Amino acid sequence: MTTTIAQYYKVELFDWNNSIRFYTREIAELGNKLADVIRRDSIVGIAKKVEGHQSLLNYSAGKFHDLQLAIKQQAALLKKSEFPALDHSTENETERKRNELRSMMQATVKEYIDANFNCYHFLSEIIKKNYGKRNILPELWYAPG
Repeated sequence: MTTTIAQYYKVELFDWNNSIRFYTREIAELGNKLADVIRRDSIVGIAKKVEGHQSLLNYSAGKFHDLQLAIKQQAALLKKSEFPALDHSTENETERKRNELRSMMQATVKEYIDANFNCYHFLSEIIKKNYGKRNILPELWYAPG
């Protein structure tokens, strides 16, 4: 039974890492869009507004990086040889750490989602002000696919 629990923990950690990789790519893309705003616009004070959004994204990226390190450490603890395993001596500590990681992941994702939505709202306002009249957007802002 403990091997099954350990395998579940390991899959959960793997899923969290995949989510973090996705969010990290998304943060980089948003950072590029924000940098593009500064390059293209001559609006007074726009750099300060962009800087605020970029700071929130950087903060989220740092927290995701810290989580990746903690997840890597947790995965290493679950591994004995090639097979994940738990014994009674480590089971409580593993569960405590997993719950702590889960809380950290949830809080970080919530913070990031807020930063993400605020950033996209800011970008949409820039589009309305600057590009809506000409009905064009910078190529960087198009969705892939």
